[in-house]
Amino acid sequence: MQRVALTGVGLPGYQGRVKVYYIYHMRIVSKILPMALVVAFLVPASFAAEGIYDKDLVRGFLSLKGGFRSMKSDGIKFINIATGESYAQEYFGGGAEIGAEYHQLRTWFDIDFMPITPERGDTEWFTYGVTWMWGYKLLQQNSIFNIIPSIGPGVELQNIRSSSDDNLASSFGPTLNLEMELRLQSTQFSVGLYGGYKVVRHYHDPDREVNADKVFAGLKLSWTMLNNFQNRERDLR
Repeated sequence: MQRVALTGVGLPGYQGRVKVYYIYHMRIVSKILPMALVVAFLVPASFAAEGIYDKDLVRGFLSLKGGFRSMKSDGIKFINIATGESYAQEYFGGGAEIGAEYHQLRTWFDIDFMPITPERGDTEWFTYGVTWMWGYKLLQQNSIFNIIPSIGPGVELQNIRSSSDDNLASSFGPTLNLEMELRLQSTQFSVGLYGGYKVVRHYHDPDREVNADKVFAGLKLSWTMLNNFQNRERDLR
């Protein structure tokens, strides 16, 4: 398959326009991300100071996950035309989550990546993403089995290299992640099956929106810290 120009891909000046657009999105993200971090860490502290919730009952957690993803045909078609190859819609993706839960309410940052970069010939493509998720345990917080629906906005960076001589064409796109987890859990460790749908829009060329939505499913392993109350109770034993 020969490479075909699509909305400026492969044409003179395209890399320059992508660079300008990339820098523009980086500036936006560089302003939004610090504000999101401030909200994530300072607002809960303020709520605790006002007595809105008991900080002694907050539990931090860390999760590692991996599974398969399938991109919409429009998104993978853009990649295939840009590279002149025939990449599959399905690929393997990994991720890490770091967050906190209070009773049944949970919030976390979901960092996803591709541990295996798809390559064909001298071409390749890969993505990274960050999502601020909010979820809720439908059953009791410490139930052995739980159902956890969640939703959150984020950003995704997609990179495409159309030949060994080309620089990466990069695009930051907005995302909206919808996920459902079925979980088995003990006091601190849990295993879950998760799946969902991620809305993704990319703009490798400012004149065209690419639908890179994806469905996903996989396995998640989580470790949850004891809260202050549980730690004091353990120390008294």
